Amino acid sequence: MSTTGKVVLFLVDGMRPDAMMQADAPFLHGLLERGASTLRCRTVVPSSTLPCHTSLFLGVEPTRHGIVTNTWSPPVRPIPGLVETLQRGGKKSVFCYNWEPLRDLAAPESLAASFFLNNFEEPEGVGDVALARLTANWLGSTTEWDFTFVYLGYTDTAGHRFGWMSEPYLRAIGVADGCIARICAALPSDCHILVTSDHGGHDQTHGTDRADDVTTPLLLSGPSVPAHHTLERSVRITDIAPTIVRLFGLTPPDAWIGDPITFAPP
Repeated sequence: MSTTGKVVLFLVDGMRPDAMMQADAPFLHGLLERGASTLRCRTVVPSSTLPCHTSLFLGVEPTRHGIVTNTWSPPVRPIPGLVETLQRGGKKSVFCYNWEPLRDLAAPESLAASFFLNNFEEPEGVGDVALARLTANWLGSTTEWDFTFVYLGYTDTAGHRFGWMSEPYLRAIGVADGCIARICAALPSDCHILVTSDHGGHDQTHGTDRADDVTTPLLLSGPSVPAHHTLERSVRITDIAPTIVRLFGLTPPDAWIGDPITFAPP
């Protein structure tokens, strides 16, 4: 499974798979029909935002990269990350996000473009909407990118403020759904799309090894992905970076522990 097209990874912070199914999220529900998916992807422990993102982008567990809080520190033993691996393969990467600590997930001078808005806590997800508008306008106006990471942060904010599975939290997922739909409408037809979350949550918190915290969704869609396909294999957050690298026909670094998700040719 490889492509010469583009790849976009959407991450909705704190989105539980059962909440995604309950929310008014027609675009995400449509992706379940149009592509491949699992509602049993497993993230790492501690199931907190920066440790989980670091495992996604560096392809290893927190015990290896050393990030166990939401404060960044460089790994003692460097690990080639997703963005640097794509850069070495001649691919241009873009970050669009609204939680600033994520800036350290890409090495200096490895991004072709980066858009940050400090607005993930704005009520009703208006910050996510503003970021989606900026992202859609830029991605739709240029071909100078191959991989884009889009992070939407308000769902996690709503979980902490109102509780996971509360009505405001479910509405936040609906807002994220609209943001993803808006961006996808600006993408080329041969683009591969992945949608996931860093962690789930319970009550008004997360970070533990309980199932509500560590279970996330993963949705894949694109020209090489079969429709109506449920992933039966065990999937972890560390499988996402190898999957993206393989979509570009590149080889994942030896240090990564994950296995790329592949599909048989039609």
